Amino acid sequence: MMKHIEKIAIIIIALNLVFAIKVNYGGQVSIRLNEPVSFSNNPSNYSNLIFYSLLYENLFYMNPNGDVWTNLFKKFGYDSDSRILTLELKDNLSYSNGKPVKIEFIKNSIQEYLSQTYYSAKELAKIVKKLDISNNSLNVELMYDLPTITSHLAAPELVLIGEDAAFSGLFFPVEWVKGEYIMLAPNPYYAGGRTYLDYMKVVFFSQPYPDIFLSNPGGFSGEQFLEMNAGIYQNIYLNFPGEQVGQNTRMALFSLLKQFFSGDGYESLNSLTSDEESPVSIDIKSIPYRRMRSILKFSKINLYILSSLKDIEVSFGAYLQKKDVPIETVYVGSNQLSSFIETDSAKYLLLEKMFTRRTPIEEKIGKVIREMTFSRFNEKYLKLMEELNEIKNLNNEELLMDQIAKIIDKIINDGFLLPIAQKKISLFINKRVHGVTLDYYGRPLFPVVRVEK
Repeated sequence: MMKHIEKIAIIIIALNLVFAIKVNYGGQVSIRLNEPVSFSNNPSNYSNLIFYSLLYENLFYMNPNGDVWTNLFKKFGYDSDSRILTLELKDNLSYSNGKPVKIEFIKNSIQEYLSQTYYSAKELAKIVKKLDISNNSLNVELMYDLPTITSHLAAPELVLIGEDAAFSGLFFPVEWVKGEYIMLAPNPYYAGGRTYLDYMKVVFFSQPYPDIFLSNPGGFSGEQFLEMNAGIYQNIYLNFPGEQVGQNTRMALFSLLKQFFSGDGYESLNSLTSDEESPVSIDIKSIPYRRMRSILKFSKINLYILSSLKDIEVSFGAYLQKKDVPIETVYVGSNQLSSFIETDSAKYLLLEKMFTRRTPIEEKIGKVIREMTFSRFNEKYLKLMEELNEIKNLNNEELLMDQIAKIIDKIINDGFLLPIAQKKISLFINKRVHGVTLDYYGRPLFPVVRVEK
């Protein structure tokens, strides 16, 4: 009799546990991000990185501890002898429009990524020798033995692309009201399983606060919001991609921007990456306001600004008017930038780069050089980058810092890139929203996100 009662008790406890962890389906979560330019993958900053991760699936993901996993492949393995990584696609995968995901699209996605100017793409392009399709598998042959190849394929910029406006991610767009919001619906064919939500609403301006938003660390944590510090920071740089600009104009524009980016969560940046880790502190003196204004009044400057910084448009316009400085601003998308630079239109360029704290400083410096020196400067720094990669493999911290210091010194003395400001970013989540996790790159993931009812 006692054993019978014990069995009943165990069953009751088990049932209680089942119902205790039962997930509520449905509901809507709102997230505030910067308005994108289009639905074409362009993860140029932290906000865009999050937005496009909702629409496009990565080939691999990496957890903060370095473990790699995937939703797309039922089997993957690397053979050191042949230097081949074999990726076997899951059966019956589809895009958001119901069209099948074929192994050819995996190959196309990798090839498209390798052609990009991202530092991680350029580094991977030096590793991959050949891509071959065999039945439902892709063989990735490498130039040399690299057992950690899947971690390189986990770069957040490397996503599964398709045809005919097909989306491979957790959601797909159903409505876009310009300047207000984009409504996303669950992708019923998502490789990782359908989300618990009915909708994800991406808002650009909102009062009261949405469920999820980016802001300065320590600003909103408390009873209502949970702060997730992803170790992300945004650096602002002034770039002179054309011929050498006169010293007076350069310093006047630098001083103006330094002053503008002196609040609203921005801190002065005196290095190419972060002041805490840099072996060199860049000491550039600002010039007084009267002299600055006098120089800029007659310089006829068109300042090109990367569209990922468009959130400063109103405040920066008001600032220029207040300072009585006649500077024309032109906001351009990253896909338009190269054409402006090649025609020498963009002599003055304001841009930003996103970094993750856990990324080694040598990789950050490589990102600055590969993504911000543009084609005309690549030859100058190619030898320095090759030396940096060689020293990195020696595991000699002193030599590494010396080489990084040499590169930073050359970049600043060449006078085409000046650091302006840095902004640290945290993710704030309403406590009624559960299941958000962060990956290795500090990016929030939403496959199991759910809301209290």
